[in-house]
Amino acid sequence: MASFAPSLFAQESYQEFERGLNLSESQRAQVEGIKRRYMDEFMALRMESARKRFELRELERYEPDQREKIERTARELDQIQAAKVRLFRQYRGEVSAVFNQEQRGRFNRFMGRENRRPVYPPGYRFYER
Repeated sequence: MASFAPSLFAQESYQEFERGLNLSESQRAQVEGIKRRYMDEFMALRMESARKRFELRELERYEPDQREKIERTARELDQIQAAKVRLFRQYRGEVSAVFNQEQRGRFNRFMGRENRRPVYPPGYRFYER
């Protein structure tokens, strides 16, 4: 997974999809609560990832002979990316648990189609390359 930020189309298609699940008020409140719980961590990882990508580009451009430092920074970036994937999977699992069997099936199929990148909760409007 190269990129983690959804396009505006993906964000809106997810919101439309979610509306089509016909969630009860209780389910909607639970899903919104889950989204709010994850939002800060999603944003912190996104910012740390951007900082590390910038650091790596600067090292590669201005200190190409510092291979060890470049490799260490690239590993740190990989660890951040892995943390983003783990967090998204945890988020997805919690949201999925709120749904009934039919909704869960539709959710899993939608997420499978959108698998090229995770769909972060609405409100997560930052973009990464």
